Formats: sequence, structure tokens, C-alpha cells
Amino acid sequence: MKKTKIDWCDSSWNPVTGCLHECKYCYARSIANRFSSKEKWTDKGLIELNERVYAEKSGKTEPYPYGFKPTLYRYRLDEYKAKKSSNIFVCSMADLFGSWVPDSWIEEVLSACVRAAQHNYLFLTKNPQRYIELQNKGKLVIADNMWYGASATNEQQLMIATKAFNNINCRTKTFLSVEPLLEDVTVSEYWNDCLNNHLVDWVIVGAENGNRKNRVIPDRDWIRSIAFDCYDESIPIFMKASLEDIWNGLIQEFPKELVH
Repeated sequence: MKKTKIDWCDSSWNPVTGCLHECKYCYARSIANRFSSKEKWTDKGLIELNERVYAEKSGKTEPYPYGFKPTLYRYRLDEYKAKKSSNIFVCSMADLFGSWVPDSWIEEVLSACVRAAQHNYLFLTKNPQRYIELQNKGKLVIADNMWYGASATNEQQLMIATKAFNNINCRTKTFLSVEPLLEDVTVSEYWNDCLNNHLVDWVIVGAENGNRKNRVIPDRDWIRSIAFDCYDESIPIFMKASLEDIWNGLIQEFPKELVH
């Protein structure tokens, strides 16, 4: 667990790290590979750790001993059990609901959340259909402090998110993460479906960070359309600091359940 520079949560918690999406704009992969010990890399597809791995030279705990390979850290599962209430972004360094992640890993993480129910937990995935699969198996935890988010950087992702949220339990807390904003998602029929039918309780918007070649800089009109549509439907919108150069006076709203 750790404090975070991610401005829409209090802290991040990574009982699972690693991802196989290979997004060109991914910040997490470079961080994980930078702080991993290359001599410990393995060809194994999935890794499960019951105890800490220590660097041979420094003797310190390695945060990502196997780089960005999908890894479950069981010793991290109860890190928040005795902490005061906070808004926690779960698996900021992974996609917990990626197709390669076993149900058992997800169940262990969700069970840890239930054991520390004083917190709000925010999940984010590019594979929201997994929410429905788990729901149909009776494995998705539905509670007021569990927030299930989906990435919607473009129309394709927005379509996947909207179809999933159309089928999720109506009591489920949901949100869209339009970050990085790569195109005008508001022209899509799926955007209208998502907002007009109140399939989400919150919208987060941000631009791509870093200096990647071909980095997309969002048009101000794209942001304006998102903001106006959210306002019309009384859906809170949170503009990340990455939009400061494009939008003066960032709107940073939280759902009332996440305010403390």
C-alpha cells in the first residue's frame, strides 16, 4: 500500500501487478521494469508470492521482482485491514480483471476487501465483461463501498464498457475512466446510452502523460462535451491534473459516497 499521486483516490494498493494488454501509453510497465531485479525474471506466465522477495545487493523488499509479469502477492492482502477509512485504487499496476487472471486471484482480493470494509475500493479494467462473468458465477462482491470502473479511451472501449454496464447488477457502483482521452467519445451512441440511462455513477477524464511519440493531446471541445453531458445528467466528473494545460479551472467532483 502507498500514498499516490493519482488525484482521484487517497492511495493505491497492489496485491496483484502485471498486465498483458501491452498498451502503447502504459505508464505502469515502465515503472515495474525499472524497479525490478532482472536476475529474478522468469519465463513463468503467472507468479504467486506468499512472502516478500528481497534484492540480493541491497536486502530491501523488491516491489516488482518479476517486472510486469502478472504476479499475486498474498502477503499484501491484509495491508489495509487496520487502516482508517480511505478511497483505495486497487491494482493501479495491473488489470485485475484481465482475461489471463484466474478467478481465484480475484476472489482472494475481493475477500480481502470484505475483511476491511471500512474502505471504498475502486477497480478499473479494460475487460469489464469479466465483471458480468463473475457476477453470473456469484463471485462479484456487490456493496456500497465497491466501485467497478471501465476504461473508455475510445469508442471501442466505450462500447465494451456500455454493454457490460447494461448487464451488471443495478445496485453496483460503476464509473468510466476516459483516460487517456484519445478521441471525442461523446459522438458515440454508446456514450449517450451510458449517460442517458445512468449506467455510471462517476466519470474521470484525463490526458496521456509522458513524451511518447504520437502522444494524443485532447481537443478542448472533447472535454467540454464530456463536461456538459455529465452536468446535464447530474453525473459527477473529475478532471485529472493532466488536463490543466487544456482546461482552466479543473472540475474535480466526487460522488457523495466517496467524500470524507
